[in-house]
Amino acid sequence: MKKFNLILLALLCVNSFVVCSQEIGNKYDDVSKLIDVWLAYEKDYQDIPFISGVAVSDQKILWSGAFGHANVEDSVLGNENTMSSICSISKVFTATAIMALVDEGKINLDDKVKDILPKYSITQNFPEGGSITVRSLLSHTSGLPRDTNHGYWGGPDHTFPTKNELFESLSSQQTERPVGTEVSYSNVGYALLGQIIEKVTGDTFKNHLESSLFKPLNMSNSTVEMQSSHYGNKHAIGYTAVNRYGKRNRANFYQSKALQPAMGISSTALDLAKFAMWQFRLAGSSKTEIMKPSSLKSMYKSQGTAKDEHDRGFGYVVYTDKKGSDWAIHGGVCPGYVSFLKMDVTNKKAYAFLVSANRGNPYKYVNRLVGLLERADQIEPMEQKENSELDLSQYEGFFNVNPWNSDYYVAKWGNDLVSLHFPVESLKYSMRQYKHIEGDNFQLVESGELLDETIHFSRDEQGKVLTINNMGNDHYRTSYPKK
Repeated sequence: MKKFNLILLALLCVNSFVVCSQEIGNKYDDVSKLIDVWLAYEKDYQDIPFISGVAVSDQKILWSGAFGHANVEDSVLGNENTMSSICSISKVFTATAIMALVDEGKINLDDKVKDILPKYSITQNFPEGGSITVRSLLSHTSGLPRDTNHGYWGGPDHTFPTKNELFESLSSQQTERPVGTEVSYSNVGYALLGQIIEKVTGDTFKNHLESSLFKPLNMSNSTVEMQSSHYGNKHAIGYTAVNRYGKRNRANFYQSKALQPAMGISSTALDLAKFAMWQFRLAGSSKTEIMKPSSLKSMYKSQGTAKDEHDRGFGYVVYTDKKGSDWAIHGGVCPGYVSFLKMDVTNKKAYAFLVSANRGNPYKYVNRLVGLLERADQIEPMEQKENSELDLSQYEGFFNVNPWNSDYYVAKWGNDLVSLHFPVESLKYSMRQYKHIEGDNFQLVESGELLDETIHFSRDEQGKVLTINNMGNDHYRTSYPKK
């Protein structure tokens, strides 16, 4: 369910190696457990069938986990190898394949689409902008419409176009902007990139992606196009948004056909971690691995600007944060699934979440995960106390705070305790840290300073922790049956 790679931290422990390693392990075990509790709660609270996620630091997985069912109706549990549609994150893989072909000299970024694809035709409303090129498709600056005329977003069935239907639809459509002026997101543009890949390689898009990217990166649980034989076991079933009665329905199975390059890849969080680690490895190298380091770095650079959103690179949304770190990100939404991949390419950090239900919020999960991992770095190593060490785990668990809030979870946090109020909307207001004072009493800590607020635990006749008293109010320990 989870992993914490602590080799670098362990190397810092020159003296008392065994003791230091135990301290580090305890520290990160606490964070891991809290992340698992939080996401298991989110799964239940939001009625999400399946969530998987991962956090990466360069070539190491900091945390990974999977929660819920691949098939709710048949009670088939999911795991970290359960695939889910990554939806529009597929575009990142398509862009990567194109850049590798550019490196091989099989295409050029400024090649015109009409010169590569004889079937391609569209009414050009802005001839002054020039021809649509491979470069403009990659950066969403082609001016092409977002989708074909097939209405595949409408349910309950989602009928995506075949290759011939893609070209037939485009022949009756028009461009919406001049080439190269501003970003205009286009699924059609990436569908055409897939057709370009097939034209120049002589292979199907599926075969080329799986052989040129998934296989060398050992992404063994990734595939182009959902397969009915895997649906509900190896591949999580997709579910709709919550209806007015708080329930989700099973979404119909579909295949994206000609839109595979835009939204048709299925993968796991762990395989996305392998993809991110390859990029971090390649970016710091001088050698080609699938593609040139310089080509990868060009994907992170701004290639197109937008009025009300971040710039576009090749495949990615790109931006620089207030600390000067460069980010490459992409999200995805498709029938029954949502996804998010976020990479700090400056500091070689990556985070990904896959959710098998619409209106899930992987963007929020990534931000909360980042916040928890950052707080983990502030945990003090466990103190070694002979014959007097307090077992903080006895205080861990859920406490009932209804009717005012949903739940209150207490967890061990190094030498201290933390409380987390559910649902977690903001770590700033939901998470609090308490230092042991004496007996069953703890005092609030903020920025290393003790504040006036205290909490007290009461015990039953057997000496087991029964309640937590916060601000004069008792809240009883509770537990939840496994679903």
